[in-house]
Amino acid sequence: MSTLAAVDLWNLAFSVVDIETTGSVAGRDGITEIAIVGVHAGRITKRWRTFVDPCQAIPRFISSLTGITDEMVAGAPRIGDLLPAIVELIGDDILVGHNVRFDAHFIDTELQRHGLAPLNSITIDTLALARRTIAEVPNYKLGTLTRELGIDVERHHRALADADATAALLIHCVKRLEDCAVFTFGTLLDFLKARAVSRRKPLVRRHAPCAAQLPVWTSVLVAELREVPARPGVYTLRDAANEVVYIGKSRNLRQRLRAYATAAKPVGPKLSALRAVVASLSFTVTGSELEALLLEAELVQTHNPPFNERLRNFREFGFIKVEPGPAGRLLTTTSLRADGARYYGPYRSLGAAAASVVALQEALGLQTDAQLYADGPVPAAQREALLDDAVAFIEGSADEVLLTVARRRDEAAARCRDELAAREEQRLERLRRLRARHAELAFATGLHAIVLAGSPEPSEEACFLFCAGRLVAQARLPRRLPERARAHELMCRMLTESFRPELAPRCYARQQEIDQLHIFASWYRERREALYYAPLPERTPDSSEAVDWANAVLDGRPVGPQSPCSHSCA
Repeated sequence: MSTLAAVDLWNLAFSVVDIETTGSVAGRDGITEIAIVGVHAGRITKRWRTFVDPCQAIPRFISSLTGITDEMVAGAPRIGDLLPAIVELIGDDILVGHNVRFDAHFIDTELQRHGLAPLNSITIDTLALARRTIAEVPNYKLGTLTRELGIDVERHHRALADADATAALLIHCVKRLEDCAVFTFGTLLDFLKARAVSRRKPLVRRHAPCAAQLPVWTSVLVAELREVPARPGVYTLRDAANEVVYIGKSRNLRQRLRAYATAAKPVGPKLSALRAVVASLSFTVTGSELEALLLEAELVQTHNPPFNERLRNFREFGFIKVEPGPAGRLLTTTSLRADGARYYGPYRSLGAAAASVVALQEALGLQTDAQLYADGPVPAAQREALLDDAVAFIEGSADEVLLTVARRRDEAAARCRDELAAREEQRLERLRRLRARHAELAFATGLHAIVLAGSPEPSEEACFLFCAGRLVAQARLPRRLPERARAHELMCRMLTESFRPELAPRCYARQQEIDQLHIFASWYRERREALYYAPLPERTPDSSEAVDWANAVLDGRPVGPQSPCSHSCA
């Protein structure tokens, strides 16, 4: 510790660790996946990940959270066989994690259970770092921090994705520590010993500057903050030319805007740049956070604000395209065309989609364009069969593709060809992600429901109609019993005019729809915010059925009978 005290933070070697488990009790529950990411000088220096056989069944709710099933860990190495590699990978690095005590305790417990010495690593918790360096967030969960800081995460609750996100968060926090005059490991330890300032009790200055001495952004908030309610909603920030520069949402508008206005802590470059241009604000109160999220996504697409990078780059999302016929191809594209091809997506990262396509081509032995030019075309029937296999794999069958790649990986590992085994493992992971992304999209586009939520007006409730995961209609319904007939009429009109599940594509969504789809799918899966969700059958109702469906929803009865969701391409 004394040796490291004078070392610059950028010169330290960190090992970021993340584990997935069957539960939360070390010694009783087992590890299912572990990942280690090395960080030095602000860069990723190593990545390592493996499934682990926990020697016990994975609970269903854990599988739904992480996506890891018993089949995925079957045949994986046991933790006792992996411990020497884990200890070697961490070495003398500083061990980092988000709530690092959880991960370190599981590893130490397994080391002691197998007769080995526990880790002797110095630990740093990014949760503690974030609490002392990041102020403008509603909470300090890893998912919230990555979303608010614009850190790209393919899927939370998977070891490598969370380890990568934690590594990016670590680098971000080290940069912010420089604003607090923390440059060495010794000053960092002293900084972490100081008690974090309570976010609920902001520091009161005896001689606070008047509004005229503050930046224009802060002055505006000081003057207008009293008018902002502590309600869910969407806020819009504009510059001096009245152009929209940022759109955000919050469950508590006043709290969020107050966090933007505070000058008690250093702020990041994005907020500093935002403060430099904002001249006015406006807000819209919603009845629920779900409505705020949907409205935020819609407004971002309409105004395309420069500071909404995370939501506004939907035009760059890519699709996987499968062209039919004897000269068909498997490729990526950024546009949808009515050309008879099958489309899957969109995917937020065109590069990741392209890498998945290459992995699938290599796994199936499907020629790329370059190979076609060099080797000549394969027989038409064989090529069409391979393209059919590619479609089957993406849509959830053709498991032999994964088995073939896994067998090649294991054979390479048995022959000590580590580089080849690593490439096959990378290909296997890309194929799993490809199928998982399509499964998530298929789930989202298979949702048909009416959602009833709160409204800013106590006498009304918000009604949202979703068809194939897309918001196709919404209305404000009167709550009072004497006006039930009007509420029934409005709901019937929504159903008869807007509910057309047979016409909605199921394999793909348009770029501008993807955020809305993910928002609703997440809320529907978790039944968040105690809203009322009424699933609908997968067919267009006639006028009499619309009457019955509306009565059932308003009475709180199931609407049915419902047909199972079909996952075939439209």
